[in-house]
Amino acid sequence: MIKNGVDEEELIISIGLLASYIALVFGGFYFVFALKYYVSTIISLIVLTRNSDILSPSLPEQSDENNSELGSLLLEPFISIHLPFFNETNVARRIIRACMDIDYPNYEILVADDSRDETIQIMKESEWRTTKPIIKFVHRKDRTGFKGGALQAAQKYMHPRSKFVMVFDADFVPPRTIIHDFLNHFKKVENKGKPVAAVQGYQLHYLNKTENWVTRGVRAEFSGSYMIERVAEEYFGALKMISGSVFMLRNEVLRTLGWTTSITEDWELTLRLYLEGYRVAYTPLIQAPAEIPTTLSRLARQRMRWAEGHTYAVKRYFWRVIKSPMLTVSEKLEFLYFTPYYLQSLFFMIGTTSFIISEIYRQRPSFWTPMLGWGLIVSNFLAIPLMGLAGLFLEGDLREDYSGIFSFIAISYFVTPYQAYAALKGLLEKEEGNWIRTLKTGHITDNVLTIKFRLFVNWLRRLKGDKLHRVTNGPELGMFFPTRTILILTCFILVSLPFTDALIHIIRFLGTGLIDLLIIFLGVRKIG
Repeated sequence: MIKNGVDEEELIISIGLLASYIALVFGGFYFVFALKYYVSTIISLIVLTRNSDILSPSLPEQSDENNSELGSLLLEPFISIHLPFFNETNVARRIIRACMDIDYPNYEILVADDSRDETIQIMKESEWRTTKPIIKFVHRKDRTGFKGGALQAAQKYMHPRSKFVMVFDADFVPPRTIIHDFLNHFKKVENKGKPVAAVQGYQLHYLNKTENWVTRGVRAEFSGSYMIERVAEEYFGALKMISGSVFMLRNEVLRTLGWTTSITEDWELTLRLYLEGYRVAYTPLIQAPAEIPTTLSRLARQRMRWAEGHTYAVKRYFWRVIKSPMLTVSEKLEFLYFTPYYLQSLFFMIGTTSFIISEIYRQRPSFWTPMLGWGLIVSNFLAIPLMGLAGLFLEGDLREDYSGIFSFIAISYFVTPYQAYAALKGLLEKEEGNWIRTLKTGHITDNVLTIKFRLFVNWLRRLKGDKLHRVTNGPELGMFFPTRTILILTCFILVSLPFTDALIHIIRFLGTGLIDLLIIFLGVRKIG
């Protein structure tokens, strides 16, 4: 016996039942995220191998291209490329040279520099004294507004003829065709639903992917995000994020809305675009490779900034987005999914821990079965890794980079408490915290400008004119369809795991019913 006459056995029962209900709530909540990942994986595996027009629709015909905005796009409009810098000594020359090498006649490069190191001296080098393209340097003596503040300053010095703005972080290396690629995609999505304010490309975190186990893990993570999750969002017409780099934005829209000083200025701009009735288009066919954070501490600091700024913006704009008539139902549903985005790993950990406690005490609700609990754990645990595997498969890098999935799992659990803390901070604080810079090293282990997507069938990128052509060669194509089928079947199996007991009961019920009907039928025939 213990104090107040409460029986120890009753206390154990209470703890076990409480833990089981907590496990069910948090496990079920995370299962909603897992279900989205499985559906996204299935949709992307099917769409990207059967329909080349989903993310790259054909150009609508125009009777007179000079009488429309679409026609003006065909005349090579002036483009302003903005490069926000802060102590980028290791990569400054590389990104500027890559931008200078872009194959396009009418553009400028505008460096918005907040540096306090040798980057300032790099900006003074004679190599940048050219008129094709024009290169401008805007140096600020303070970091007011961080990256958003630097981009605000860049706006003031843009060429007045600028029609579009492109933004790249300093560690990216844009390919020569990227301006034409963005403009072509703007043409293709024009007049397809809501007006498109921005096109987001694939941030190909690849340049140092084999440097260590951390970079391999992040490489796999981004493959799942950009090749699976965002592709499905585009397919369903859901809300899509501007991701801070590798995007093109209409200058007229940017002049109206402007940049803010949020530590996640890209996410906040995304919400304001949708509130104004615009949308963001996404395509993985436009890519620019970038560096990957090389240590867990750098990665954790980066994700903490993302989590804090993301959650703070959600808190600030939540009811405006939910009540706005400018957003579609699918866009609002995606926003609701984004709302607790940086808390989902914490939900999984709480749910799993609570389930283990309930198993130790052997206490659970009457409807609870071991298969329900373990099914939720397995299904939830494998959702994101499977999405990463599918992304690598579609890129043709599954054999080379599959080990990154194991690194990604370890990384996810490492950054979870940091993300959870930062997300809660963003939810509760009255003002956002400071910008946390991610160090760029300039180290390249894997020199690539674009992924070939050699495992696509109808969706591989082989440009000839403005068309996508079927690719039937390549050493991996023989294994393409079996692997795709295995991945899709695995998704269905994992989604159904928590409901195995219910399915078994249904099958037994139906089987028994069919047997009874068969017996009755045979009996009637015999009597007849």
